[in-house]
Amino acid sequence: MNTRLSRAALLLSSACFAFPAMAETADDAGGADASEGSQIIVTGQVLYSDRVNSVKTPTPVIDVPQSLSIVTSEQITQQGFDSIDDIVLYTPGVTSSQGEGHRDAVVFRGVRSTADFYVDGVRDDVQYYRGLYNLEQVEILRGPNALLFGRGGTGGIINRVTKKGVIGEQFVAYQGSIDTFGAFSGQVDVNLATSENTALRINAAYEDLNNHRDFFDGERIGFNPTFRAQISPSTVIDLSYEYINHERFIDRGIPSDENGNPVRALQAVTFGDPDNNFTTLEAHVLRASVQHDFSENLKGNFTASYGDYDKVYSNFFPVGFDSAANVVTLDGYIDTTQRENFILSGNLIGEFDTGSVGHTVIVGGEYIDTKNDNDRFNSFFDTADADG
Repeated sequence: MNTRLSRAALLLSSACFAFPAMAETADDAGGADASEGSQIIVTGQVLYSDRVNSVKTPTPVIDVPQSLSIVTSEQITQQGFDSIDDIVLYTPGVTSSQGEGHRDAVVFRGVRSTADFYVDGVRDDVQYYRGLYNLEQVEILRGPNALLFGRGGTGGIINRVTKKGVIGEQFVAYQGSIDTFGAFSGQVDVNLATSENTALRINAAYEDLNNHRDFFDGERIGFNPTFRAQISPSTVIDLSYEYINHERFIDRGIPSDENGNPVRALQAVTFGDPDNNFTTLEAHVLRASVQHDFSENLKGNFTASYGDYDKVYSNFFPVGFDSAANVVTLDGYIDTTQRENFILSGNLIGEFDTGSVGHTVIVGGEYIDTKNDNDRFNSFFDTADADG
């Protein structure tokens, strides 16, 4: 099946009515007990970048009119997260679903999605497992987001903010891990100050997969060099290339009995074959962004992104169990996906005050061109129905 999608959108909103939030103390209310404190002032921090982030505006966290969770790179390292699923486990209002062992699948407040993912505010809707090796932070918004993100966004979105070059600094960071099953991984983060106003940053990761199940193995490779140039005090350019290569064994688990319960007698059996149960992904992604301050109150950003994705998902799995005959029914299929995404996105962001009320106005446009080629090949067994 071949599909082609183009979309252009214009966004206009006024938001961020900013007031200081204070709590009245006992003295203010005429009470006698001053030990409860004098004054509480609630302040918020701006999301990672004040120009390119999940809400597309330089919005302090306290002014975001939605439930928002932010996981920083420090938290990712300290808690040993290595997948979106790990982050979701620690996020209220969001859960993970099975995803068939080959993609991130998140449930936002009861709404399941495999497409509401973004990188630096740009749509990333191909179905695969997303790495964390090159991230500054992960932003999870819960609630409807169609105004800012177009199609989808019904229950929420996940935006990954990538690491950028740091001008004027040189550093090297690395980490590694190994577990008792033999799985291991390594990451490196190198920043080079290439001149007074430019910097090159390279993030790379390799992971060898293993666990307690028979046949399970695989590897994940990520390589992401980025270049930052400060053309002037008010203009910054970021260029990025990311190479992704994933492959892993697909294990759909054990069948259920006539009552819908897992057949515990088969819990140690892996129903699959390394030659028929696998998923592979190879992707090349180019990103470029320009951020410019026209004045103290008017800023703009423009982003261009191109991605070329080649994915195969081969799935051989149990579909039923006949307890009387002690027979497991098998079925399977192979999906292939070739995808090219070209996305242009631009925003003008203005800030002004009317009296004591602060306003942020954003005018933005987005163009998406997608070329997609999918094939599905079903297996046919004389003891099972073919997939529909």
